[in-house]
Amino acid sequence: MIKRTRIIYMHITSGLFIKTVFALLFAFSLLFQSCRVDPVPFDDAPVARVYDHILYESDIAGVIPPGVTGQDSIVMIRRYIDNWVRKHVFLYHALENLEPERINFDKKIRDYKNSLIVFTFETVLVKQFLDTIVSEGQIAAYYDAHQDQFKLQDNIVQVIYVKVPRDTPEIWRLRNLYRTTDPDELEQLEEYCVQHAAGYIIESDTWLFFQDILRDMPITTNNPEAYLRANKYVEVSDSFYRYFLHIQDYRLKGSVSPLAFERDNVRNILLNKRKHEFINERRDQYTQEAIRNGQMELFY
Repeated sequence: MIKRTRIIYMHITSGLFIKTVFALLFAFSLLFQSCRVDPVPFDDAPVARVYDHILYESDIAGVIPPGVTGQDSIVMIRRYIDNWVRKHVFLYHALENLEPERINFDKKIRDYKNSLIVFTFETVLVKQFLDTIVSEGQIAAYYDAHQDQFKLQDNIVQVIYVKVPRDTPEIWRLRNLYRTTDPDELEQLEEYCVQHAAGYIIESDTWLFFQDILRDMPITTNNPEAYLRANKYVEVSDSFYRYFLHIQDYRLKGSVSPLAFERDNVRNILLNKRKHEFINERRDQYTQEAIRNGQMELFY
């Protein structure tokens, strides 16, 4: 059952005294901002009380940022005191109504602190001693042995894609060039795009999500897989642009993802595996050292 208790949440009830405190705090804030030397010590008078918790003037001294003066500073102080009071009133009720075992966080805090220390040490060890070089051969070997892990969740494509304003000159030239795979003609296409295109992709060896291409083109399809099977060269337009798409290659959702698309992913997998093995080796090493030095005993 929740306990009902009488709360005395403000030690200072005199409106005149509160105004005096605010005036003093404001004066102190101006003094702190205008002087570069350490402030003159003053009596740390209480400003508010909630049960056994007391808020002092020194607790509020840092509330006002530099440059805030006048009424704004008083509003900030009042808001701070009000929040402080409400928080500690609620905390009191929490402590009064929760069973002791539910608010004993000593073990959790200790475990969390230890986890942070261990994580920090592991990070330092990995940074200093772990070999992070992963060869292309290692990447290819892992990919070949674990292709079932690399199934595509969406359709991907290799494309040449050009988007130009409708009034772009020499459209006939673009119509010829965007279909090419000849390196010399691709250079000509890039020169054309630099001069005229609003956007383009010519790195045809790069895999991209087909959905990202569709978002930039006025194309609507309820069956992207069928669209990819049926189309190789696409030219569409809207009120402002012409769009040219050459689908050079594609992989459908559910098929094995190509190595070029998974290279970074495989590298991270191998590095994480190497890191895990490295940390376990260090743990075993330190454990054996503790045994040899007589710094570890088991009492069971």
